[in-house]
Amino acid sequence: MTTHPVPSPGDPRTLLAMKRALVHQVRREQRGAWFPLLVFAAVRFGAAPVVRYGQGDHSRGDLPPAMWYWPVALLLAYAAIGWFYLRRSSRLGLGTRVGPYVALGIVLVVLITFYVAWAATHSDVLSGIHGPAPVVLLLDTVVSPAGTIGLALLLLARIERSRPLLAVTCGYLAVVVASGSRPDPSPWGFLPNLLLGGGVLLLGGVGLALLQRLQGRSAA
Repeated sequence: MTTHPVPSPGDPRTLLAMKRALVHQVRREQRGAWFPLLVFAAVRFGAAPVVRYGQGDHSRGDLPPAMWYWPVALLLAYAAIGWFYLRRSSRLGLGTRVGPYVALGIVLVVLITFYVAWAATHSDVLSGIHGPAPVVLLLDTVVSPAGTIGLALLLLARIERSRPLLAVTCGYLAVVVASGSRPDPSPWGFLPNLLLGGGVLLLGGVGLALLQRLQGRSAA
């Protein structure tokens, strides 16, 4: 009969394996990116009527009413996300590292609000800036409210070390950039792009929620 040595509980390799398993379990329990994705999907869908009917009179240099939707909606979204992670952390008894993500999101909202407000009132200055049209269009798309959602989600994917979230975020940013490169002058031309970006976030949120639930069951 062949016998195999059984590692003792004090064996370094056993302790290292137990530590890695514990770290992996804690990281899995800390993840909750499905909630931010669903929140931002709602923000994107909610922007449809505001953008359609609240463009304002650009010819007089007025700030478009639709511009105020994004900072208010995004700040409320980050407040809800911060509350969700803190409540979840308290319930599970685990720390949360969502602080840098929420802070970055709020900073981006403030910066983009100032930029959009300045651009709306200084359109003559921007029209005089010459440069490659694709580069300018890409920059405008990335620094748009929709683009900043993706930029902040990249940080959340790094914090949670979640490859699925990274894949969803990259897909969302690809949709945002592709949508910005095909402007449609019709009154409802923005709607397919808005719904497509929101759809990616919605499906990603549902998918991550199901994935986390399956992983929780397999670990039980």
